[in-house]
Amino acid sequence: MNDENIGSIASLNRAIVDGLANDFEFIPLNIIRKYGKSKLSKFNILNIFYFLKQYVFLIYQVLKHKPDVVHYSINSNWSLEKSLLFLNTAKIFGANKAIGHLHGGAFDVFMDNMNTFRKKVSLALFSNLDLVIVASSFWKDYLNRNGVNSRIEIVNNPIDLKYISRINNISNNNRNENFLFIGSLGKRKGVYDIIEVCRTNIGEFKIDLIGSEDKTNDLRKISSLIQENKLESKINLIISEKLSLIDKVRFFTENRVFLFPSHNENFPLVIIEAACAGIPIITTPVGAVPEFFTHLKNIYFIEPGNIEEIIGAIRFMQTNEVERDRLGKAARHTYETKLSDKIVMSQLKNVYNTL
Repeated sequence: MNDENIGSIASLNRAIVDGLANDFEFIPLNIIRKYGKSKLSKFNILNIFYFLKQYVFLIYQVLKHKPDVVHYSINSNWSLEKSLLFLNTAKIFGANKAIGHLHGGAFDVFMDNMNTFRKKVSLALFSNLDLVIVASSFWKDYLNRNGVNSRIEIVNNPIDLKYISRINNISNNNRNENFLFIGSLGKRKGVYDIIEVCRTNIGEFKIDLIGSEDKTNDLRKISSLIQENKLESKINLIISEKLSLIDKVRFFTENRVFLFPSHNENFPLVIIEAACAGIPIITTPVGAVPEFFTHLKNIYFIEPGNIEEIIGAIRFMQTNEVERDRLGKAARHTYETKLSDKIVMSQLKNVYNTL
């Protein structure tokens, strides 16, 4: 696995392996993927090929090692059935326990709109798992309400230990005045809202907008909107499918405010990474975020899609230096007391041991 250039779920998995390497033996289920990395959630020929390749490798690994636990991520779209099939297959071929780890940011929206038959099958496969890990009580309650009968445990999302180490060794005293966004470039993460904000009379404002295309044609639309509205002086668009560790640390420690107006989430790693970096955060109270953060205590909350509230939050950060710095320090304190790697690894170790 490339240490400098991996996605959020791979980063989360690596954090788990690194954090618990002294307590458990991990056998990775890695398949090198050269093509289609930005279309992982799509149902297409390329993904079917990689699915079959990984499925055969899964069976081989389970038969060879007879693992006590198979731990696999669960996402939305066609990846849901793939994940559940993998976990249930692992049990059939000799794995003692199967753990599903829920990651999908808009999983509730996706599941609420599934057709009856597909939902029934998915719930049956869900309920055959020995345990499901979720990031917050919101998701635990949601799965329980929808009929998932498996044991459900809350474990906070861990972030990369190498990222934490680098952040802890960098001073945050030399931040510029730029805002920062890191995430999928599309409607779901609020990117079009940021563009709309820049079209208003926002004044002196500049943001590094970093990520890869969320849905087909998003990148073309975003680039066109920036050019048509002459927003190049405000929006620095950086296309990056998987931001390297070095660059991620640099952006989080050099920029002034993290702006993430997402419309739906599970518990985004970028929020935890921002809190670890001590950068003040503007985001929406969606998913698990409100269970750890409180408006104007350790974060600045805005409603999804509310342009006026985004503008107000930006101006607040620009004109209230003392409060801005306090929010950054409070976010870091929240990370240290609720979301640190030691806390998360202790939670996960307990889950493994109880199985």
